[in-house]
Amino acid sequence: MDCQFCTEFTTRDSTSRIITETHSGWVLLPTVGALTPGYCLFMPLDHLDAAADITPTGLDRVAEETEAMRTLVQARYGPVILAEHGPRDCELGASCCSHCHLHLIPVPNPDAITAAYQKTGGPGRRLTSMRELPAAADGSYLYLSPTPGEHFYWPSAGFTRQFVRRVCADQLGIGGLFDWRDHPFTDNQHRTFAELSADLHVADAA
Repeated sequence: MDCQFCTEFTTRDSTSRIITETHSGWVLLPTVGALTPGYCLFMPLDHLDAAADITPTGLDRVAEETEAMRTLVQARYGPVILAEHGPRDCELGASCCSHCHLHLIPVPNPDAITAAYQKTGGPGRRLTSMRELPAAADGSYLYLSPTPGEHFYWPSAGFTRQFVRRVCADQLGIGGLFDWRDHPFTDNQHRTFAELSADLHVADAA
């Protein structure tokens, strides 16, 4: 299997984008196509298709670590949504990559992002936590946590590729620049890496 993230993680060197790695083997890194400073991905080093492929017990740990990453990003950049386009059984649905990746995106108005999802997919299914994803997902899906403690699930039918990037770009006033392939926002990537790495260094030294 040819996975660009697996290759990147295996061949880590001084140019690595990884900001931090957790005890459970997940990493935080600024994404290509960082629509705004602070836009990161939280990903497992080992190849998984989706968060829903993790056991509920394992997801408890991942959820805790994800919230720690959200807290880190929010402290500098303001409100942060958490989103996933989860493929199942190689059905990409609204996703563009089969290596599990959770989007952490600073946005001015998280409730407006939820409203955009609901306009396309209906009210969605409210989950009590991320750990309910394995039971909820029987195909490709969208997961959204607009704020800590809020969790929604939708089947991916009807959602376009890069949906969360589209709606976030619209809210940020750069709707035409949503596609990471055409608009890498390299300056935002570098700024995010430098600033969050510095924040972690200060926290570790405290």
